[in-house]
Amino acid sequence: MELHVYGYGKLDNKHYTLRDLQLFYGENEAGKSTIMSFIHSILFGFPTKQQSLLRYVPKSSTEYGGKILCQMEDQGIVSIERVRGKAAGDVTVQFEDGRVEGEETLQQLLGKMDRSTYQNIFSFNLDGLQNIQRLKKEELNRYLFTAGSTGTDLLLKLSQDWQKERELLFKKSGRKPKINVVLSQLKDLEKQVKEGKEKNDQYLPLIARRKSLESEISALEKEKELLSDKRENLVSVNENWDTLVQFNDVKKRLSQLKNLEFPSNGLERMNELKIEERQTSAYLETVKSKQKNLQEKLESKDLDLTLREDIPFIEELLSRQSSYLKWKEESGERSRELKMVQSKISDIIRELGLQIEMENIPSLNTSLMMSENIQQALDHQTKLLHERESLEKLQEEEMEELQSIERKCENLEQRLMEEDEYQELQRKVKVLTGKHSTREQMEWVNLQVKEAEENYTRKKASYSYQMLISGGAFLIAMGFGLWGVFSGNWIMAGMSLLFLMVIGGTIFQSRMNVRNETDTLQKLKARAKEIQPEKTGNLDTAEQSLMEQMEFRNEWKQRVLSLEEQELKIQKLHERKEELEKAIVGGEGRIERLKGELYLPADFHWKWLRDAFAKMKELVYLYETFTHLSDEEAYAEKKVKEFTEECRDWFHLHDLLFTTVDEALLQLKGMLQDLEKRRLVVENIAAELEPLSLDIKKHSIEIEKIRHDIHGLIHAAGCTGEMDFREKAMKVQERSELWSQYKGMKTRLTQKTLDTFLEFNSLEESRRESTRVIQSIDELSKELSSLQKELASLSYEIKTLEEGKSHSALLQEFQSKKAELGELAFEWSTFTLAGVSLSKTMELYQKTKMPKVIELAEENFRELTEEHYKRIFLLDDEMIKVERMDGTTFHAIELSQGTKEQLFISIRFALIQSMGDKYPLPVLIDDGVVNFDLARTKAFLSLLRKVARDHQVLFFTCHPHIRQSFTDEEMIVLKREESIRTS
Repeated sequence: MELHVYGYGKLDNKHYTLRDLQLFYGENEAGKSTIMSFIHSILFGFPTKQQSLLRYVPKSSTEYGGKILCQMEDQGIVSIERVRGKAAGDVTVQFEDGRVEGEETLQQLLGKMDRSTYQNIFSFNLDGLQNIQRLKKEELNRYLFTAGSTGTDLLLKLSQDWQKERELLFKKSGRKPKINVVLSQLKDLEKQVKEGKEKNDQYLPLIARRKSLESEISALEKEKELLSDKRENLVSVNENWDTLVQFNDVKKRLSQLKNLEFPSNGLERMNELKIEERQTSAYLETVKSKQKNLQEKLESKDLDLTLREDIPFIEELLSRQSSYLKWKEESGERSRELKMVQSKISDIIRELGLQIEMENIPSLNTSLMMSENIQQALDHQTKLLHERESLEKLQEEEMEELQSIERKCENLEQRLMEEDEYQELQRKVKVLTGKHSTREQMEWVNLQVKEAEENYTRKKASYSYQMLISGGAFLIAMGFGLWGVFSGNWIMAGMSLLFLMVIGGTIFQSRMNVRNETDTLQKLKARAKEIQPEKTGNLDTAEQSLMEQMEFRNEWKQRVLSLEEQELKIQKLHERKEELEKAIVGGEGRIERLKGELYLPADFHWKWLRDAFAKMKELVYLYETFTHLSDEEAYAEKKVKEFTEECRDWFHLHDLLFTTVDEALLQLKGMLQDLEKRRLVVENIAAELEPLSLDIKKHSIEIEKIRHDIHGLIHAAGCTGEMDFREKAMKVQERSELWSQYKGMKTRLTQKTLDTFLEFNSLEESRRESTRVIQSIDELSKELSSLQKELASLSYEIKTLEEGKSHSALLQEFQSKKAELGELAFEWSTFTLAGVSLSKTMELYQKTKMPKVIELAEENFRELTEEHYKRIFLLDDEMIKVERMDGTTFHAIELSQGTKEQLFISIRFALIQSMGDKYPLPVLIDDGVVNFDLARTKAFLSLLRKVARDHQVLFFTCHPHIRQSFTDEEMIVLKREESIRTS
């Protein structure tokens, strides 16, 4: 990939060629974050002014944007260029074949991924999941689901918001949520409504009087209302007098059209007859079908009575039903017990890692002898290990003592004279002891010369004898060698040559010994000649120096002896250690044999053998229980099967469908009841067929009569056929329309107005009656006023006696609160259903995607922690746990900051790896190893290179020690003078 920055922040016309793994190294403000933002902007658009993201608009350049050249698997080299334009910039996508596309094609190349999704999956730092160690399994599943589906935690936040909204509406033991408050208010209102109802009984007399007054007032008001209606009718007549006159004219016109002859309701009657004809025909067909069905039923096998002979067998089967149910229940119970026992057996095998099949469990040796062998092997191995530990400590102490002796020897050797100086000092002391000492020295030298001559004579004689023997052996070997050469026996010739070489070496060594003795003898003789008396000197000083040297030499000899003894002691300790090591290896072999006999895996720690042996004894007991239960289950199943086969054979013998025994037994019970019923059914069917035949004849006659009536109706209308009849009906319809007009006018005027109009011969009479009615209404109004005053006084008296709200007001408020509760419950159920739907979706994701992500995360975590941790746990309702190699588990929150960050990176890389096939996009990482030590930083870089096999990785850092792990080709160094400031 290649970056070409036209202008972005303070970057102006910059080119960067990128490899599959590329390091951007630079100090703070060197431009690392700006390059990351540049890649985001080219792929997903420039941030708008309304967004909180930095826009990096250049201040020193008019160009804004740049270009990315990338290699795509199916498209080849693709150029993505984005420059200043609309809100997110104008983008151009150019392919190798010359095609030029826009924003929509870019989205397809990115797999419809937006900026937020990309930044939360492929471009990240340690701010993304700093609190991941506090997430529980459900919350982490939600995070991975939302990050894997939308790339953000929006769904996670949305789910949490829904939960908060639900809790604001209702809590089981809450007081402040809205539904809880409304429920409390409803309880209080219900109590008040009951109290209000009781108060009504106390004021019953007053209420009765008030009702009486209300009845009188109601009667007067009705009378007044009647007079008012009459007044309104009179007013209507007076106002619509001309319309009423017109109404009479229409009525006269209708009377002129009444002579049109047509049967009364002729068209309706025709339609009714047609309908009756169809209904009768349908009924006739139904009766005929019923007759046919009864005939078929009478002839069918359903009424076969041949099963009467099998009644004793059926009764015998039904009598054994209780035994069958008992066997079936026992089979189910044994099956459940077998599953429990088998589950326990599987748990023990899995817990111990046994390499054994279930049928081989009885071969496990759980005898007392095996228990004793295990105990002895463990005790012996423990004793050897303790002894080796003690021996190693003792060996260290003896080595320290050896080093101390060696240091003392070195000090003494530094103070000792050279051998020549020491001999000279001895000679000097001897000379100084007196002139007579020279003769003694001469005698001593002569004695040494004599001993040397004796040695020379002895060795020379030995050399002569050896030469004689060697010469004979040489001739013999030469003879065998020549014989081997001439006879072709090269093995003999080679052995002869080797023997000759040995003889030659022996002769040469003997000759050298004789020569050395000759040289020694000559030196001693020369020494004897050179001895002359010397001048006397300071005898005390010489003797003192000689005594000191002798003491040093004696002490040095003692130290050397001690040194040899110490070396011998250490050698013995070393030999003992080797013996212990052999014994330990032997003990391990013995333990391995015991593990092999117990089918334990090779990596099973020998210290757990006692517990494992106890588990195996339990395993053998469980297997015996399993075998016993299996036999009982087999016996019950055999009985059930025999009973089932007996039922099935009977059903198959009679060509009946057999499904289950229970249904068969029910069917047999029904057969016993049906056998008697069928006889009655046959008689009933025969009885039903006779009236059906009569009914068919009757309705056939009715159809003929209906058709005769239709022809009579047509004849009565003076028509020749049905079509002519309906044409005449259309003319009658015209008369009906005039009648409708008449009725419409009558409807607008109301019947009361028409009746009132007919009562008067002139408009003046109507007006006089209207004046009289108005006077009557005024008199009634005065009487009503008097009664209403009395009613108001009575109501005030009742009101003064009442306390609190009225019963109706309380009831209305109670109903209002119930409606409010219904609305809040609907709102709560909406959030609940939404949360359940999201949970179901996340459960599906957990079953399909989550295991793969966690498996990859564990592999990454092991590599990042150098195999220090091996597993990641996600238990229900618990936060993330990790397991160390020694089996110790920790909550994520208990880990160090660096290890927590390694856990986060492991999960994030696992998410990237699981989505690699669908989204092969580059990964951007900004300084993700701040809290890593050197070893784990190397492990992270190794994992980074592993991820770079499938994804291009751009890593941004300011740490020099990371820079050293990359080659020059993999590294781009950013200078601070290229620092970027945002607009």
